[in-house]
Amino acid sequence: MDLRYRTLTISSTFPQFHSKMTLLVKKKEETAMNRNLSIVFSIVLLVGIVAPAYAQTAENVVINEVDINPPGDDSKSISEWVELYNPTNSEIDLSGWQIASTTVLKKTMTIGSGTIIKPGQFMTFSYQSVWFTDINESVELRNENGVVIDKTPILTDIQNDFTSWQRIYDGYDLDHSNDWKFVTSTSGSTNGKLIQEQQQDEISILISSDKPSYLFGETAVIKGSVSEAVFVEKPFFQPEVITVKITGPNFDRTLTLYPDLNLNFKTTLGLQKVLGINEGDYNIIASYAGSTTNTSFSVGYEIIEEQTQQDSFLNLSTDKSQYIPGQMVSITGTATDIIEFQGMKFTVTDSAGKIVYDGNLFPVNGQFKTSIFLSTVNSVYGTYEIIGEYFDKSAITTFEVVEDVKESVPISLWTDKEVYGTGEVVTITGRLNDVWVASLDLEIVQTKSLALGTGSQLGGGTVLKILDVVRMDGDGKFQYSFVIPDADARLGDYKIKVSKDLGSAKKTIMVVEDPENFVPTTDPLVVTTNKLVYDFTLDKELVIRGEIKNPVDRTSFETPTVLISFKTEDGEPLSIIGVPGGVNQGAAGGEGSVTADYEFTAIPEAGGTFSVTADISRGIFSEGTYVITAQYLDLVANTSFDIVDDLKSGTGISLDKDVYGLNEKVTVSGIIPTSDSSVTISVTRPDGTKTTYGTSVDNQRFSWSWTTPVSERYQTLKSDGDRDIEFSNFGIYKIKVAGATFSKDLLFKVSADPENDSISTTPLFVTTDKSLYQAGDKLKVIGNVIPREQGDEGLVVPERVIIKVLDGTFPYKQIHEASVYPKQGGEFSSLFELPATIFSEGMYTVKAIYSTKQTTSTFSVANDFAFGVDEPISLLVSTDKSEYYPGDTVIISGKPNKLIYLEAYDVSVIQKSDAEITCGSFICGTHVGPITSIRPSPSGSFIHEFPIKNTLSSIGTYEVTIDADFETKHIRFTVVEEPPAPKLETVIEKENRIPDTTISVSAKGKTVGDVTLSPRVVSGSLLTPIRDDVSNVNLKVTSESGICIIGPDADCLVGESTRKPGQIYAVVEVDGMSLNVRYSGPDVRLEKFSILPESSELFLPDSNWNVQVLKDEQVSRFYYKVTYKALE
Repeated sequence: MDLRYRTLTISSTFPQFHSKMTLLVKKKEETAMNRNLSIVFSIVLLVGIVAPAYAQTAENVVINEVDINPPGDDSKSISEWVELYNPTNSEIDLSGWQIASTTVLKKTMTIGSGTIIKPGQFMTFSYQSVWFTDINESVELRNENGVVIDKTPILTDIQNDFTSWQRIYDGYDLDHSNDWKFVTSTSGSTNGKLIQEQQQDEISILISSDKPSYLFGETAVIKGSVSEAVFVEKPFFQPEVITVKITGPNFDRTLTLYPDLNLNFKTTLGLQKVLGINEGDYNIIASYAGSTTNTSFSVGYEIIEEQTQQDSFLNLSTDKSQYIPGQMVSITGTATDIIEFQGMKFTVTDSAGKIVYDGNLFPVNGQFKTSIFLSTVNSVYGTYEIIGEYFDKSAITTFEVVEDVKESVPISLWTDKEVYGTGEVVTITGRLNDVWVASLDLEIVQTKSLALGTGSQLGGGTVLKILDVVRMDGDGKFQYSFVIPDADARLGDYKIKVSKDLGSAKKTIMVVEDPENFVPTTDPLVVTTNKLVYDFTLDKELVIRGEIKNPVDRTSFETPTVLISFKTEDGEPLSIIGVPGGVNQGAAGGEGSVTADYEFTAIPEAGGTFSVTADISRGIFSEGTYVITAQYLDLVANTSFDIVDDLKSGTGISLDKDVYGLNEKVTVSGIIPTSDSSVTISVTRPDGTKTTYGTSVDNQRFSWSWTTPVSERYQTLKSDGDRDIEFSNFGIYKIKVAGATFSKDLLFKVSADPENDSISTTPLFVTTDKSLYQAGDKLKVIGNVIPREQGDEGLVVPERVIIKVLDGTFPYKQIHEASVYPKQGGEFSSLFELPATIFSEGMYTVKAIYSTKQTTSTFSVANDFAFGVDEPISLLVSTDKSEYYPGDTVIISGKPNKLIYLEAYDVSVIQKSDAEITCGSFICGTHVGPITSIRPSPSGSFIHEFPIKNTLSSIGTYEVTIDADFETKHIRFTVVEEPPAPKLETVIEKENRIPDTTISVSAKGKTVGDVTLSPRVVSGSLLTPIRDDVSNVNLKVTSESGICIIGPDADCLVGESTRKPGQIYAVVEVDGMSLNVRYSGPDVRLEKFSILPESSELFLPDSNWNVQVLKDEQVSRFYYKVTYKALE
């Protein structure tokens, strides 16, 4: 088979750099056979409808960049911002769209009317001070209908500088946290664009059906392949679709598919008359990336056998297209039909038409192979022709013989690349051009200077030096390889030299930190800094690097140096004050002191690179922008950087979260407003006990951790009638951070369910369980209070909360009062009667008083009782529903419209029947159960529960009779047959919050009722609450047979995230079954996986899956679920 290669060049352009890499991509020539595909892509078309293999990305405006913590105090300025980007080719009206914080603050900005974002345009929006939180924030973009268009992952930014969260490319969106990077902000401009340049060969697509003819009722399998994967960049980075159009008698359908990882695709079509399939011929046209192919099949009541004559052929090829004298030409021939004992005759003629080789070749393993030598004596250059004849077939191919052009130097020297990284292999090649010798002397020397440097680059250490010999091949060529040690000390330039008496050759290579993104300079002189923005308290050094394109070589030991100087943003040279020897230090800046420009001298390496390091000191620099000037001979280059002082933007102390579980680490950190070297930290527990700790402060910053209790405990502190006060480890805790002149209080909560619990920071809160009550109901008052802390006066019994119920109208008369103890977490509640004689219809107030704090809430009362009117007394009755099923319970309730004294209500129930033994107001029938006498409540109301028997005979019409002394009332209800329960199709079993390190997940078939269920999906999540422990806690999932499916070990089938462009699952083979495995990857706070069969028609085997949590003493929680599906 003829193989061709194509070159694919992908460029990635960023504001800081530009890189380009070239890949060699092998491409198969499309053959005449279009029905020779065997790999099946797991997309099944159910009833003619195709589900795409991979999720697509919506084509709309995206959140491109967010800065939730810019420099400065967010509470004093409107500085937080969100950048939107329009990757589409159309203008989009943003009127009424919203940008919202979704975590704690929930602040939403509505974009003004008439705001239009053009194609490719960036728009930046700011809203209010403290729009977002700095930790665990997520930002949403919603359209004018409130539909979420885009949402960021959970973001954290505690840097308080010019860094921001931004997409790695503009509009790049695969719905994964890896779409984002945290780098210096590029507000209002590009984050970098993914540009694809192709030296385009024609992309091919093949398609076929599994049979040429089908009968009605069969399923046509349509499959094919594409020559290579193509991705569309705009408006979003996504795979190119395959469009399959099927047409036939009164039938027209278009399907959309995607190639799988092996570039194959497949779908099916049910050939049923009810689906619109008619007898006749059907054409299939497949299109992909501008390439089109077609095939056909027929459908009928009988299959018509069609004899297809396949043309045989002979093919010839060479291993290369161009050669030089002295090389071997490898010739390969293939034929569709191999004839026994029949040889292929071949001839090779040069460009003058002279036969230089001929002979007969016999097939070996279906191929004809031989090699010929191109003589170096009287070489003939030009196009050579190879002709092959085999039985009645012939083939021809050609190759070029070109002159071996040598450089006009004794020795030529090359390397496979110009720029390398540490740990990479350098391959050196070369040749002798005039005189052949057996070997050359090789010298490789790292050229960095050991004598000079400052700061972290202070002189000292060693350089890499290799002395060796390279041996010549017979044609005068040589090759040598060595590995650059994987250490920062090996960054820099390397000089390579080969030599002998006949001459020498030299070459310089560079070893850099990021060779893939390194862009060689095109300017004569370049100077840069390792960062754009520095912080006094976070950064200690300023590293200045540069490169000279053409450094000057001199025969003497003198080396031209690079002078590096600094200027402030107003153009003034940066200077420092020195004190000569013998002068009092207190005279600095006064008499005897010396002012000098702040300058450095850098010695360039052989390749032209140079670097120096300066200390970032408040004694030299202040906040602002600085310009660096580098001068080398008559060349000058400039760059700039900024220095900020985050201490000026304010101080703050915070907890890593608000609610914790048992045995969980609480971390408090921040910046204090003073220069204290230490702070005192006290922890006050819910029972009032307090423990004091301390920690050191570095540059006004500190971080301190405390672990919550490992288990729950209860202590009964006091008994007061029916009110017992119990203390436990659950509840509100307080941390107090104090220095010599400041203090800060922080509250957090320890809960049995920290994921779903929250903390109230309101000192006192009160409300009612309902906003509207009926007279005669019970009023439930609930609330929360932050209890006062334990002092030094001994054990403190918590104060009671006083609850008062007041009339809602002036003079606000008090009706009820109660005193209750708050619970451990500060919660309290109390119940009150609402007598109909006291609570008339209207508004009422609840007041809660705790210590010196008080708060109120209101509720309403509806009173159906009539007072002071001549309206006759009547009975009000009802049922909770009008229709029931056998086995239900009927709730019958009632009361008089006036307060009167009643001994009892007599309640009876009649079911309608043909016997007509007893007649009520509406129907005649039989009594169901005895007549029941019910004593009324103090307000005169009653409730009666009537159970309906769970038999078919219970179906029918019923009448309830309620007899009060003053009136008899009748109401009806019906009992109908309960509809059949929906068919059980899916069952999910879950287990939550497992702290163990070894978990066995059982996934075995089961029967629920008359439905048989089999396991379809096993999924799990591992939560590591403490961020610092994430890299030390990971999952390992093995099958019952011991095969490692997911884990960090080398023999595990999946060890990293399966989410890649165009891919969600990794397909693995386990115990003879192909499984789709989805995995988030290790070293994440929430490590997730799911395992299911690749085929949508199969189920997981009945087995136990073994999950191992790889950790030491770290805290983790494992969650898993098994999804079962009903067998058809």
